[in-house]
Amino acid sequence: MKRDFTDGELQAQILWSLYQHGKWSEIYTNYDTFKKRLSVMIKNNGKNTERQVKALVKMRMVLPRKNWDTISLNPYYKNTIKQMIKDNLGFEP
Repeated sequence: MKRDFTDGELQAQILWSLYQHGKWSEIYTNYDTFKKRLSVMIKNNGKNTERQVKALVKMRMVLPRKNWDTISLNPYYKNTIKQMIKDNLGFEP
């Protein structure tokens, strides 16, 4: 069922989705496919997801690759990513 997420919850959901699939550094995922996967649970997926991914890139937690065709998690921020998921989604990865 789709629902509205706050900005922090959506960022944590994006991080959790990448974390769950093991997309670190050079192991990346296609950005368009990733947005389609998230659209199953997020209302108004396109623009809001893009905005939150760009915010995560500015925080350097997500790395854009191949001219924004693919994205992956930054392994340098592993502990910060785990803490953000725990704080916003309520469980420890």
